[in-house]
Amino acid sequence: MAPGSTSRAGRVLAVAALVGLVAGCASATESGGARLGQAESWSSVAGGPDNSGRARSDVDEAPELLWSRTLGAPAIGVASSDGIGTSFQATVSERGCNLFALATDDGRKRFCTRLPTDGPRITATVDGRGSLFVPMHGGVGAVAESGENRWFAPTRGVPTTVTLLDNRSLLLISHLGVARVVNAHTGLDASPELRLTGDPGRVDPGFGIPWCPTGERGCPVPAPAAVDTASRTAYLTAWTPGRDTPELLAVRLTSGDVTFLEEVWRVPLPEGRLGTPVVLSEDRERVYVHAADGALGAYSTVDGAALWSVPVGYRPDTPPAVVSGDAVVTGGRTTTVWRGPDDDHDDDPGPAPVIAVRDDGGTGRELWRRDDLQQLTNPATTEDGRIVVAVRSGETEEGPGIALLLLDAADGGTVHHIDVPAASGPVAGLSVDSDGRIALTTAMGAVYVFG
Repeated sequence: MAPGSTSRAGRVLAVAALVGLVAGCASATESGGARLGQAESWSSVAGGPDNSGRARSDVDEAPELLWSRTLGAPAIGVASSDGIGTSFQATVSERGCNLFALATDDGRKRFCTRLPTDGPRITATVDGRGSLFVPMHGGVGAVAESGENRWFAPTRGVPTTVTLLDNRSLLLISHLGVARVVNAHTGLDASPELRLTGDPGRVDPGFGIPWCPTGERGCPVPAPAAVDTASRTAYLTAWTPGRDTPELLAVRLTSGDVTFLEEVWRVPLPEGRLGTPVVLSEDRERVYVHAADGALGAYSTVDGAALWSVPVGYRPDTPPAVVSGDAVVTGGRTTTVWRGPDDDHDDDPGPAPVIAVRDDGGTGRELWRRDDLQQLTNPATTEDGRIVVAVRSGETEEGPGIALLLLDAADGGTVHHIDVPAASGPVAGLSVDSDGRIALTTAMGAVYVFG
């Protein structure tokens, strides 16, 4: 069992109870225009459907701590936001609440609930009204903005992609490689399932989850797909059991007399992959994928053709973020990732510099790098050319400390540095909401918000 995991048997029982609870509430009747598309804020694991890690707002040039609070249990995902005053943070615990809705202005708890959450990254996807779609053991659950369970849709495996294609269609892709679309209003099927990595057979829904963070072959689809909602196309890596190498593929939702998912193209990744999400460029012409040795590669969204690859010298655990239309910045490493039975989980995940890479006329080149920084989680970029990163800094009574840095995307220079008070250990994630508030969550379950 991976570190931080809760009992699988307990999750199975909890799912069964949840299905029974929501069955009486499920309805085939849609709620008219009551639902919206994905929130115009940090609405999912890597920022939004495209996994760009890009905020929908600027941030203050010298952000200060607004509030902090502990949630009483470890966290393994970033905080998501509805853009209208609430952020959502999941934790991993054996009892009590494990999904919290917090007021973004002061951290006050709006509600909390307990759900059989599961996955390598537990972050709720949020729509524009604050409704949640939560990855669970063997399915996805819909939770109303006030905290009530709405419906549960089973999946074969644990969903690693939970993305709204529009205000009605919710794309689900499980870590076992089974994709389908459900109606976001009702949870009922809107397309037949598409098996991207063959028939997973009759296995426990969580089988292979510990291998997802590193992208090993035991987890066919380890991370959220990058989705172009305009064309309703998803880009993801998949490793079919029995094949020597993983692949990059594109899947599109096609509507007409019949609505169905179809595979558009599939190309091999001979250099392997990591467990990080695929990232879509701002112009929708490229996707970015890390190879097994960490090299950052760009591929055409038209046919999957390899465009370029740039070595970065380390293996990130988190996705890159889009700085502008032609540049990206690499992510960090964390000791919360399980790297196999010989992993000693020491306090130092190893080198994780901040590196900017630019597409220079069809060739990738390193723009700048900060080897003096040890990045601890995913970066976030802003519309005004800033990069927000969490890095190792100083010491606390509990161990090495954490600092929040604001960097200039043009040259990597430090614009602002603030130590995170009393924070130590690994970082679960970093996000920026539509009002420019920066949320940093430690793996120990402490939330810090700056603005």
